[in-house]
Amino acid sequence: LALAAGVLIATSNTAWAQKKVRYETAFARCKSELNAKFPANEPEASARYSAGAACMRRYGYRLKRGAKI
Repeated sequence: LALAAGVLIATSNTAWAQKKVRYETAFARCKSELNAKFPANEPEASARYSAGAACMRRYGYRLKRGAKI
């Protein structure tokens, strides 16, 4: 049982480490993804901001204050 728990923890840590990218890279990926989903003249900016925040959370980050996605 202890061995199974150790293997589970080890694999989850390596999967997380592989997914982690730099903040700037994650921001660029999310911005390009949002540009495809939302038109530039979208009147509802809150939907774009919420989607951008969710995208950044997938990469393990929070949006910085004043970030324009």
